[in-house]
Formats: sequence, structure tokens, C-alpha cells
Amino acid sequence: MTETTTTNTATEPLLAIRGLEVSFTAAGGVVQAVRGADLTIYPGQTVAIVGESGSGKSTLAHAIISLLPGTGRVTGGSIVFNGVEVTRASASEIVAMRGKQIGLVPQDPMSNLNPVWKIGFQVKEALRANGIDASRATRSTLTSAMLHDELGVDVAPNDDDLYLGRKAKAALLAELRTAIAAAQGAEAAEAVVDRASSALRVGATTRREVLTILTAAGLPNAGATVASHVKGADLTDRVAGLLSEAGLPDAERRAKQYPHEFSGGMRQRALIAIGLAARPQLLIADEPTSALDVTVQRQILDHLNGLTQELGTAVLFITHDLGLAAERAEHLVVMYRGKVVESGPALEILKAPKHPYTRRLVASAPSLASRRIQSAKAAGVVATDLLAPTAGEGLSGSADHVLSVANLTKVFRLRGARPGSHTDFTAVDDVSFEVQRGTTLALVGESGSGKSTVANIILNLIDPTEGKVYFDGTDMSTLGPKDLFAFRRRVQPIFQNPYGSLDPMYSIFRTIEEPLRTHHIGNKASREKRVRELLDMVALPQTTMRRYPNELSGGQRQRIAVARALALSPEVLVCDEAVSALDVLVQAQILTLLNDLQAELGLSYLFITHDLAVVRQIADRVCVMQTGKVVEYATTDEVFDHPQRDYTRELLEAIPGSKLDVFGSASA
Repeated sequence: MTETTTTNTATEPLLAIRGLEVSFTAAGGVVQAVRGADLTIYPGQTVAIVGESGSGKSTLAHAIISLLPGTGRVTGGSIVFNGVEVTRASASEIVAMRGKQIGLVPQDPMSNLNPVWKIGFQVKEALRANGIDASRATRSTLTSAMLHDELGVDVAPNDDDLYLGRKAKAALLAELRTAIAAAQGAEAAEAVVDRASSALRVGATTRREVLTILTAAGLPNAGATVASHVKGADLTDRVAGLLSEAGLPDAERRAKQYPHEFSGGMRQRALIAIGLAARPQLLIADEPTSALDVTVQRQILDHLNGLTQELGTAVLFITHDLGLAAERAEHLVVMYRGKVVESGPALEILKAPKHPYTRRLVASAPSLASRRIQSAKAAGVVATDLLAPTAGEGLSGSADHVLSVANLTKVFRLRGARPGSHTDFTAVDDVSFEVQRGTTLALVGESGSGKSTVANIILNLIDPTEGKVYFDGTDMSTLGPKDLFAFRRRVQPIFQNPYGSLDPMYSIFRTIEEPLRTHHIGNKASREKRVRELLDMVALPQTTMRRYPNELSGGQRQRIAVARALALSPEVLVCDEAVSALDVLVQAQILTLLNDLQAELGLSYLFITHDLAVVRQIADRVCVMQTGKVVEYATTDEVFDHPQRDYTRELLEAIPGSKLDVFGSASA
């Protein structure tokens, strides 16, 4: 378990929320979003708030920093931060508190980074807005308290350490090169300088750390040399240091780039750098990794955990995944419909949840379900979480393949830096697999692994550069327009974002009915009857067909996407990250629905995801992709029990809660 183990030296809480009430004024009246919530966080502690969308967890967090959206306002209770009653604080006091005392890492980096400002400029803004001295490292309140309590040392206000500047680094490396070359030769000097250069981070390494590094490297008279050169960092240096601390490689160059030039994980690291720029006492992390691959999620949360422990920063971690929360926090707070329904030590809640809603969260979290399946399998029993057939059921060698992919390759031509020039990017490289009729094949990999490109080729949305796709034994490249039209009736997609894939101007009835009309199936009355049947099939009331997508929750919209995909009675569903954006409870409902429909209708699924925890529940076979290639292809049991590749093992180890034993102690 990756649990924070900071010892709290302070007996007074850093944050104390008592009986908090938050309301929003809507057209239909007043809506209570938070009702009588209590929460306590001590210095250096990590506390997680867990709950589904609409439970009030983000509203509570925004109330702490007085950033409630729209008509939201605190109508009762108290929020005491560092001895200050936030609900009665003036606007200037609140502004002074934000950033410098309370940092925020929001959920969606693309919505929270200005697309027309370079990343470095946005970090600079955070430093300037909070009046931070970029030249020196300020000791955290917790560090100062520990020095006082344990050593009897009181740290003076100006007794902070200076950061290494860009010019100072160059000068120190030059002196190191000269000294080592004179003693050991030029070749040895270059090796020593390379190691020292990697360890010395502009704007992040303090003078004391510089001295330690250069002394170990063999620089004579290192103390005097460091003292003469390290005079502090400027603002640009400190920006690079913050980005480096947040885990961005080549930070000085990255600071000059725009958000759209970063991957999702890199953008999230930039937000972490901004959130921690002023060295706050409390960091609010609101679903900071919910949209990221599990491996990137683990890297970012590991780094965030290391940084906050080093700085003594308390963390309020908001998530809908109980497994992730239990792995990362000491204390859990479970919210449901605006109320705190359960709170306590993370592992205690995980092992013995008391409230029915908490028990539902424990049962629904794919990360915990995956762990239960593995534990049950080790004990020789079948876990109830297992949705797919067990022991190779339905996977005999004689089963026919409804879908086959043979040596598929896709090369994209990218525009080069010079006019008329180009480079080739291989997104899919010699990929082969089969989907057996009535089973589920999971195509797994990180973002950029090529899995969605494979799906688009199978759906005939893009053409392959090489290779073949066979549907029911027929080469797809030989099909004419009329045959392709018939193919689309038999193979249907379910995309990741149900709001983006549903026309906001279409009613739910028109959305589901459209494929029937396009394929000239039935008359108006029979189509309406079919829409009603489909709504029943996905467990939605028939009155839903008069509504529009914006009137539905994310889970309801995804059920509509499933209903639309089933309208034509297809044989194959291509599910591209179909549940990755949903809360764990809704995710569990959709997975169960897909499994029930497969059993009832004999459907075959190509299930594309980056989350192996979901795969463990629903898939019969797994095809693991990395950088466009298939690196592992076997039954689900084989992949989970005996992974053959390091990459597969990394994906398995990155499942949140994978090292938590929900039946007993945490495994190592």
C-alpha cells in the first residue's frame, strides 16, 4: 500500500469543517448540495473524499476556497482553516489564502490551462500572484514545527536555502570539468559532469543540495565554490524548477511550449506545478488523474505523494474510485447526496464498510473487483465480480471468428518542419488478432498505443496502409458501397464520450430511431415500438425518449449510446473506452448491462480500454498493445496470472488498489 505515513506534530487541525451547508438556487427552487458535512485535516495528512458525481464532494472542496460556481453559497456551518473562519473572511483574506496557503489541482487540464499562454508563463503567473520569492526555498510550516519539537531549533524567517540558477549551474559544471580533467583526464571528466548535470536541477536544487552533489563528484574546495556561485534563481529558473519537480523532463524547453503541445499527463503535471508553486499548507486535488492512463496516473500520484511529503503539505484528494482513495490516503470520507455517510481510516473502511452506499462503492470499484477476482482465484473459488466466462468457457479452438485482423499496419504522414517535407508515423504496426463469436476481446494499452486506430480501421472509418480485416470470413477491402452499408448494420460502435457522440439537437427518441430510419427498417409505429423495447433493454424508463442528452446524466447518456448501437440488432459491438469517463457505480451498471446483453443476444465485443481492472471483469481474451504493436495476446486468466512482458506487468501493477488485500492485510 502506498499510504502516506507522515507523523503529525501539530495537535490542532489545519482544516476543520463542521456542519457545512451549501445551497444552489435553481429555477425549480433551492437545491442543497452539501448537508451538514464534517471534515478534519491535520498538517501533513492525506484525506480522500469519495463519492459518485453529484455527491457534493467537489462542491465541498470549492467552498473551502470560496470558489462556488454560479448561485452556490454557504448557508450554514463553519470552515476553519489555520485558525481563520473562512465563511466570515473578507474578500482580500480569501484571495491571500488561495494559492499561498491552499493550492488547487483541478480535474481537466485543458479547461484549466490557458491555451494561448505558454506553460512557463502560467507558472510565473502563479508565483507573481502569490508574491513568491523565486530565489529561495521556503521551509514548510510542518518542517519548521518538526525542527522545533524534535531538535529545539527555531528557524529564522530568512534562514531559507537558495535555489540554483541557470548561470550558476553552467559555471559550477565548468569548474567541475576543469578540476576532474586535471586529476583524471578529459574522458572521466565528461562522465562526472554528465552525472552532476542530471542531478543539478535549475530552480529546484538548493544550495545545500548543490554542495552535497559537487562534493560527491570530487570538486575540490566545493563549499567556497558553491557559496560564490549560488546566489538564488530568477523567476524563469524557478519555473523550470517547479516543472522539473512535477516530473516534466527537459523542463526549461517545456516551459516555452503551449498546452496543446503537451500530452494529458504532461498537462496534469503542469497543473501540479502551479498548485504547489506557492508551497501551500493544503493542496486540494480534485479528480487529478481520472482521465489518464493507469500507468500515467500512478506516476503522477507517486510524484505528488513524494512532493507533498517532502514539503509537509496536507492533501485533500477527491475521487470516485474507492480503491484509488484507499491506496493514496490515510483517512477516507464517503459522501452521498451531500452528506458524509462514513469516515475513518482508509483500510478499515475498505475491509468493513458500514453504510450501504459505501458497500456499493466497494463492490463496484473495478480496481477492487479485480483484486477480489485474483484473491478468489488463488483460493480456488469463482468471484461474483467475474462477468466473463470462467476457465476458458466458450473459448475452444473450434469456435468461429466473427472478426479477424491480419498483419494490420497504419502509417500516417505528418507535415515536417520545412515546407514540402514530411515524416512517417507508424500508429499500428503488424497487428493480428481474432474475436470469437459470442465472446469479448479486450484491446488494452496506454494512450498512443494504437488501439483506437485499430478500431477505426475495423469500423472502416480509415483505411489501413497494409493488412486485412475479415468480418465473418469476408475481406473488408473487397466490399462495395452496398455491402459496406450492410456491414454497418452488423457492426456498431459505442464511443467514449456519450455527450460528444449524441447530437444535442436530437431527442432521445430520434437518436435511437435514426439508424432504423437510415436502414429503412419498419414504419413509424414499429420503429417507436422498437425504441421502447431498446429503452427497456437498457433499463431506462420509456418517458426518457422525450428528453434530450443535456437532460441526462453521464450514465444515462451511455445507456442511450448502447441502445442506439443495439437498434439494428448487430452481431459485433466495438466499445472504444465506453466506460472510462463514468463513475464506478455507473461503470459497474454499464458493464453488467453489456454482459447481460451478450448472454441474451449472443453479441461479440471488441472492448478497447486502458484499464486492466475493467478487463478483468468482462473480457475472455486480452490483446495488449504498446507503441502500435501487439506485445501480449492470451486469455484473461493467462495475462493476469502469468504476464509475459514487462509492459503488461507495469499495467497490472498500476491498477489502483492492486496491492491492497480487501480480505485481509495489504500485500507487498
